[in-house]
Amino acid sequence: MKLTKWLRLEFRLPWIVAIGSGSVERLPEILRGIGCGSVLVVTDATIRGLLGPRVEGLLAGSFKLGFVEVSTNHQPTLDKLHVEIPWAGYDCVLGLGGGRPVDVAKYLAHKSSKPFVSVPTSISHDGFASPIVALKDDSGNPLSLFTTPPRVVVVDLQIVSKAPRRLLASGVGDLVAKVTSVADARLAVRERGEEIPESSLRLAEAAASMVVDNIGEVSSWTERGLRLLVEAGLLAGMAMSVAGSSRPCSGSEHLFSHAVDKLYPGRGGLHGEQVGVGAVISAYLHGLDWRRIKGILRRAGAPTTVSGIGLSVEEAARALVEAPRLRERYTILHKLGLGEREALEVVAATVGSEE
Repeated sequence: MKLTKWLRLEFRLPWIVAIGSGSVERLPEILRGIGCGSVLVVTDATIRGLLGPRVEGLLAGSFKLGFVEVSTNHQPTLDKLHVEIPWAGYDCVLGLGGGRPVDVAKYLAHKSSKPFVSVPTSISHDGFASPIVALKDDSGNPLSLFTTPPRVVVVDLQIVSKAPRRLLASGVGDLVAKVTSVADARLAVRERGEEIPESSLRLAEAAASMVVDNIGEVSSWTERGLRLLVEAGLLAGMAMSVAGSSRPCSGSEHLFSHAVDKLYPGRGGLHGEQVGVGAVISAYLHGLDWRRIKGILRRAGAPTTVSGIGLSVEEAARALVEAPRLRERYTILHKLGLGEREALEVVAATVGSEE
């Protein structure tokens, strides 16, 4: 048999994953294990006030510590910050906080070729375990950059359990949306011959299934439910590492969210909230069980309508039309090419009201 095409598969995954109540206490042992004697901690002002003293208490005696507080994901600003940091004095970068500090730490670690240690304080989306960084350019447009996955992921369930429920519900939205991102990826394989590792799609599907099949436990926010949410996020991160891009986990639902960010800056919901609403729309367009996805979001306490993310039906329809113009990555939106009237009808039928 002659092989005319083949897909090269080469990827990196985290070396160490620690999930559990009190896992942050293992940081000294873990950091020593990866040869990290000096640590740059990237966080924000709120998390530093809450957890900074605890981290300092754990590490200050045996490690050289530096702290950087960030309040933006503006790439040019971060590039300037990168130049100002004395990198010769640090062995690794530790991201402590929610989505933004973790993304910024990941970006700085990648640019400086330092190991990245991810210590999320909430699970509002899957970025804590993925190689993807979400930034903004000078025009405020979203940037999705493929970097290096975390060397270490430490998730302390006691810390995560104290996160606002809205952030955790947003995480449910982002992970359930893998149902539609995988549907878009398979569509691209069938109709455009796009080469995507099947294993990456299976991992993304498993991430969604872990949340969907256990939504009762997850939405009760028990320790087991939080562990399931974290493990689902890990699977999603692995899916992107295997694929070498965000393709398995980012489809038309993410394009809808990006369009909302571009058209209505500062007005939409959290990333996972917007993606969850977008997944309901995308599932409808794919002919999937969109009502089930909507029900999962409702049980988690996540928005299920466009009003829940601060938009009118007309505004959401405009975002839906704009979405496929933001990226050439083939999705159901590119295939259908919805006009304004069609988009209005779709939005009204799916996420215009509770039912």
